[in-house]
Amino acid sequence: MAMRLQLVAGLEVLESWAETASQAERNLVYEALFAVGDGSAFLVYDIFGDPRDPGNFLIMVKPGLVLKVMVQRADSAFEIRYVGAAGDELDAATASQETSRPE
Repeated sequence: MAMRLQLVAGLEVLESWAETASQAERNLVYEALFAVGDGSAFLVYDIFGDPRDPGNFLIMVKPGLVLKVMVQRADSAFEIRYVGAAGDELDAATASQETSRPE
């Protein structure tokens, strides 16, 4: 049975990305977000768990475009963590890890 989730955070991430995205890309991301909300995303998209950050998932919206969400199952909620190029997300995650390492 699919779990319905409510978007509770991350609209500023989406809005920031949408400023420079094409209408076609925005439509694809919005469609993916609706799929996350109604629980069908795992049936429709290629989704990968983030081993560095449990509860976070990368959704391949189209080649080169990813949506990262954090699912809070206990609250039946999700939040948008990242929208954009697949390489940018991976670079940002790597940089974040490198700056948080103790010297």
